[in-house]
Amino acid sequence: MIKLITDPLVLTKLQQAFPTPANSASRALAKYVSALEGFLFKAVQLGITPAHRKLGLYPIPLHDLANKGGRIGPKKLRVHKWLKDNQMELVETIEKGNKFSGQYSAVKLGSLVTIDDRLSVSSAAIAQIRTDRELDSYLAGEITDSRAVFDHLYPELEPCLKSGAEAGFHFAPVDIESLKAFVHWLGADAEFGSKEKRQQILNQSKLVLAVSSINGAIFPQRIKLSPFGRTYYEGVSVQNVHKELRRAMLGNCWEYDMRSSVVAWKMGYARDLLFQANADGDVRLYFPATTLYLEDKVDFMATVRYFTFAGNTTLTNEFQIGLIKQALTAISFGAKSTGIGWTDSSGGWKNPALVDILKNQDVRARFLADPTVKAFIEEQRALDDFIFELVKKNYAELLALDCLKTASGRVSKSKVLAYLYQHAETGAMDLICSVAAQYGHVPIARVHDAVFFRSRLGPDLKQELEFKLQDATHNKYWHLSPKQLKRYTPVSIDAAHYELQHRQRIADEEKKAMDYFSICSN
Repeated sequence: MIKLITDPLVLTKLQQAFPTPANSASRALAKYVSALEGFLFKAVQLGITPAHRKLGLYPIPLHDLANKGGRIGPKKLRVHKWLKDNQMELVETIEKGNKFSGQYSAVKLGSLVTIDDRLSVSSAAIAQIRTDRELDSYLAGEITDSRAVFDHLYPELEPCLKSGAEAGFHFAPVDIESLKAFVHWLGADAEFGSKEKRQQILNQSKLVLAVSSINGAIFPQRIKLSPFGRTYYEGVSVQNVHKELRRAMLGNCWEYDMRSSVVAWKMGYARDLLFQANADGDVRLYFPATTLYLEDKVDFMATVRYFTFAGNTTLTNEFQIGLIKQALTAISFGAKSTGIGWTDSSGGWKNPALVDILKNQDVRARFLADPTVKAFIEEQRALDDFIFELVKKNYAELLALDCLKTASGRVSKSKVLAYLYQHAETGAMDLICSVAAQYGHVPIARVHDAVFFRSRLGPDLKQELEFKLQDATHNKYWHLSPKQLKRYTPVSIDAAHYELQHRQRIADEEKKAMDYFSICSN
């Protein structure tokens, strides 16, 4: 938990200004500091941009801090305002936020306060650890600190309570030893992403360890429902952490992904589109690129990668494929293939999705000029238009929903499509989980179009799940792709040192033997 240590001068000045009732100043300052600690803690866990980290800035909602920081005195003056008016500020505003865009203010700690982040993981500290006991102590932390974190994040829960959906929580099991091994590996200067990204993952890992270590190896996730149909979680969760941290958390399990889910969902409308257009019912004939994408994605990706990157060898094949996947997914969700950036309501500059993904202009031009991509874009547009027209004709009440409108009040086609898809996705995953549970396979976690089980479902059950899903939705394009996840192997520094010493002893004995025989032979 983040702890702030304030200069005694702050309390002294506050007591002088509000001498009565007794201890009112200390209580008011403690409440304000506690609120500030909470916002800083949340900022660290959700991630701080490299630029802000370099400048020592934290994104926090100043308006909420002022409200939750409490009041003092007969006139109920906000503590936040008093501190600012009397040059006793604990945080200095560097970049003011914007409530319309949801951007928080970037603040810097003032000279009258210092920070002690007990959940931050230091790679240098891990590198200096020499025994298993030291490593376990460093990663597990103090029980009092872990309990403070738990109480701060989940004030309505008691530790080791493992059910609480009715209270707004889902619970994920945590393989604590696997997670410790992951943190040790990542903290020992692993070649993994940027330094800032590694630090964020390490901090998130320490948070999960702190909570699950006193909660029966279970991590609570506060449910946050979206009007678009998905279930999200507030703060750190299996959904919003890096996939390797997720693997470390869940340990040995099987992941079942809905294969190319948004494209598969759209293709469920293809036959109806052709029927309405009085065209031949051969979907493959009219949607060849999308069919190839769904049925032979490896060949589709290889072809597009070849023409997009033109033999570029500075980027790995995996990285190139990853960019193409992101670009095609963006197109599937309605990203425009043309256009320039724009200024949003907060004055910030926004680029089109494809520009942010394929930043190199030449690469982006080759991608959009590729015949396979061009065909895919045209087919996706045709499906988008058809689905949107169906909504306008048969489900006009949806168009009145505020969440499907732009800031100007216009109905957004992309939002309508996202709304329909996410509800369909949630329904499909609910069905899969329900049927699997009937065979004793209870999900341990869900991430939108993916579900995780402790053990493999087997080909027969997987096929039955797909058949029931396709039958219930009248969409033959839904398919599941299984992937085995393996836990991080727990490390033993003591064993490694013992093995090194043992090898050294053997080498010494062999040298003595060789020296002895050399003397005897002479």
